[in-house]
Amino acid sequence: MQKIEWDLEFIKEMYQKYEGTNEANIQQNVVVNLLKMLGYDSSDFSYEHSKQFKDGRSDIAVKVKKDSYLYVEVKESNNKLDGRAHSQLIKYIDGSHEWGLLTNGRKYILINEKIKGIALDKVVFNIDIFNKKDTELIKYLRRENLFDVPITNYFKEIAQFKAIKYPNGGSSWNNYKSTLYNFFKYYSANLKRYRELSLIRVEEFEDFLQHEMEMKNNKNSGRKIVSIDTFDNKYSHIRSFFHTLNIKSNGFDEEKVQLIRRMNLKEEIVESNELLTEENIELILNFYSNRRDAIRNKALILLCLSFGLERSTILSLTINSIKKNKLIIGNRELVIPKKLQEILEVLKEQHKLNKVKDDCLFYTKYNNDYKVSPKYKK
Repeated sequence: MQKIEWDLEFIKEMYQKYEGTNEANIQQNVVVNLLKMLGYDSSDFSYEHSKQFKDGRSDIAVKVKKDSYLYVEVKESNNKLDGRAHSQLIKYIDGSHEWGLLTNGRKYILINEKIKGIALDKVVFNIDIFNKKDTELIKYLRRENLFDVPITNYFKEIAQFKAIKYPNGGSSWNNYKSTLYNFFKYYSANLKRYRELSLIRVEEFEDFLQHEMEMKNNKNSGRKIVSIDTFDNKYSHIRSFFHTLNIKSNGFDEEKVQLIRRMNLKEEIVESNELLTEENIELILNFYSNRRDAIRNKALILLCLSFGLERSTILSLTINSIKKNKLIIGNRELVIPKKLQEILEVLKEQHKLNKVKDDCLFYTKYNNDYKVSPKYKK
């Protein structure tokens, strides 16, 4: 196989040249060239090869090993690559193989059929070649990283974690994603191969934390990373990752204080009896997700946690108490946290749908009518 030099700028130029043309132009001039640059042998490309599929024809079936294929589905450049396109590619893979690539020439969506969940849960990467941050992930599409080593499996595991714990994304997921992506980038770069998650040792995660803190502290930002705070958050993220996937880990169940001491951090260790961590609050909210009046109850909990409001104050709140991202209570204006803001918006919509006669934010149902109960009024 002739080795093709990596040249992403050429791929971008080809995309811009053929943008707006038909699917065949995108496939032959953009996608095929990128696949060859990623280490796939064009002599192993099968186009519209119906024998490979139980139902329909994938645009390109790339034979990697004797019984191993990468299925590639190419769409026109203006295709939004929605859930329907995801489902189509997953149907082609159909459990007999594992990896698929959905693309319109600009975006490359890596899908793993083995991830448990709906079609959108099976997305491992969604890469835009014109997004500089995204292009750092293209290397994980290489044949070597996807099939031979194969370190891309680490990110498949992260996608499975997201599908279970944060299927709707959100700010909490972004925090977890940052920790997990950075750790497994570091880990795979050092190890240069995939290792079962159960074999990862807590000492290796400590090495990552030390490396990350040194890198950030060496930047001329004028601000040092607070080691213990950084450790607490990131350690909680990685431990939750192992627990959620039911992976027996090497040392991640130790007390955090013991690990901090072993890392020889200079900051004073402060014992904390805080129970309501971000992770615990998320567990409380998830508990109510499938229960009656879930939105109302989540709003009540977050109002108490965010502002320490008394019962009488909460019951006096009206629809007009919420002004964009502010909560108005008398002469006070309180900035509403993003998570609570999202829930309150849904609560207001429910207020309209239920045609509540009173403007109070919290109400109940009497004789098939939604209104404020007299016993709950001030």
